[in-house]
Amino acid sequence: MGNKISFEFNKPEKTIIEETTGGDKTQLFMANEARKLMQPYVPELNHVMIKDVRTYVENGGGVVHYLAPYSRYQYGGILFVSSTTGSSYSHGEYKVSTGKRLRYSKPLATSHWDQAMKAARMSDLQRAVQNYIKGGTK
Repeated sequence: MGNKISFEFNKPEKTIIEETTGGDKTQLFMANEARKLMQPYVPELNHVMIKDVRTYVENGGGVVHYLAPYSRYQYGGILFVSSTTGSSYSHGEYKVSTGKRLRYSKPLATSHWDQAMKAARMSDLQRAVQNYIKGGTK
C-alpha cells in the first residue's frame, strides 16, 4: 500500500524560490559575472564599449546592456556605412549594410560575444553563481 504525503507551504512558491536562489540579487550577480567573462570577446577601441556598460535586473532576469551607440552594429558583426557618404564613421545618419563581416583587432573579439562567452566559459559562470548562492561570494 502506498503512503499519502501532502505538503503545506507557509509562503507562496515564488517567494520560496526567490529566497532559495537569491532572487534579484543572484540575477544581478550573474549579470555582473557574465559581463566580466564576456570582456575578452567584446570588440573595443580605447576601451569604450567595456567601460560604457550597465548591468541590472529586468523582468526577473539579469541584463548586460552595452550603451555605446555603435554597440549594436559591433554585436551584429556586419559593416554599416552612411547611405550618403559611404563612411562607416558617420554619426546621426541613416546607415546601410554592406554585407561585409567586421574584422576585430582584439584577438578574441567577435560579434555575438555573449554566445562566444557561453561556448568558452559557461561552466565558469555556472560555478560562480552556485558559489554565490551557497554564500561563497558576497
